[in-house]
Amino acid sequence: MARFWKFIVKNAVEGQDEEIELRIEGDIVDDDDAWLYEWFGIKTTTPNAFRDELSQYKGKNITVWIDSYGGSVFAAAGIYNALMEHKKTGAKVIAKVDGKAMSAATIPFMAGDERLMSPMSIFMIHNPLTEVYGYASDLRKAADVLDEVKETLVNAYQLATGRSRAKISSMMDEETYMSARTAIKEGFATGMLYTDQSKPDDAEPENIINFSLRRVLAIQNAANDSFKKFFEQHLKNGAAQAVAPKPQPDANKANDKEGDDPMCKTVDELRNAYPDLVKQIEDAAREEGRKQERARIQDIEKISANISPDLVNKAKFEEPKDAKELAFEALQADSKKGAQYLADIKNDAQSSGVNDVKGIPTAQQAVDQKKDVENKAADQIAAGANKRRGK
Repeated sequence: MARFWKFIVKNAVEGQDEEIELRIEGDIVDDDDAWLYEWFGIKTTTPNAFRDELSQYKGKNITVWIDSYGGSVFAAAGIYNALMEHKKTGAKVIAKVDGKAMSAATIPFMAGDERLMSPMSIFMIHNPLTEVYGYASDLRKAADVLDEVKETLVNAYQLATGRSRAKISSMMDEETYMSARTAIKEGFATGMLYTDQSKPDDAEPENIINFSLRRVLAIQNAANDSFKKFFEQHLKNGAAQAVAPKPQPDANKANDKEGDDPMCKTVDELRNAYPDLVKQIEDAAREEGRKQERARIQDIEKISANISPDLVNKAKFEEPKDAKELAFEALQADSKKGAQYLADIKNDAQSSGVNDVKGIPTAQQAVDQKKDVENKAADQIAAGANKRRGK
């Protein structure tokens, strides 16, 4: 499966143990959602596959680099637990923020014995989000679930920072963004990378920055948001220019509760569960196909003037090719024709007997040839006489 984490094993140097580096970059998604990302080749981070690979490095210290907007809070919890269990093998976990640790991506960071941030990185915590539809009772229950999910996040933050639950809850309510220095002051980080930690930092604490990025960035804890981001990324490049709307339940499923439908794992299951959404995707794909086909035919027409009509028709309809492929085929055909033309000329010459015809000198040419022979003979006689005379 395409993964967005990578374990890097660095060779041990004399007197030091082997170094293990882990990089987590990209959406953190649930294992049950991974098949959809895998289908379209989107790299992701999932807890089960991560846990299996982490188990290969029991007892080894690990440096964890994080650069992620977040994703599913439950998947992030699985990765956090795996790192906490890894420390029980006697290993040390050093967590580092490369560019960003936001939303659910902050949870694995809390597992670090040391939690270091780049001076240019950002750290963000907020309340968990989700999407839900249904009756009023469904909405009320969803709100209660979110409150409980928030409590689990506060647990992880409190264990790492030592801050009060009320303080942490307030920061989550305000969707708090923190620079490296602010995160250190608030206890979420223990140090800043690329600085001399021995020197005291006498500067005043920075103000905590609270603002909301556009929701299209998907800085949310809900797995549903990763699903929406998936459609946004893959439909806007050709198939559609807008985010696919949230699937609505069919009329005959009006009484279903959220979560009653099984996870769709094939195209047919997805079509049966969300026929309207699949129809939109297919219609968009067909329209894009028509555009590409029109462009292909137009490109062929532009170069068809100097190409055999048979090749042009074949490229258009029988064995579809684009203009570049047709031009290359035409060049090959012309090259073969030129070689055949030269071969035909040679064969005609041999058949006509012209190669056997010998030239007959003219009268003047015969006189000149005779003089040349006489002069050469005289020169040879003179050379022989001089040799006998000793000259």
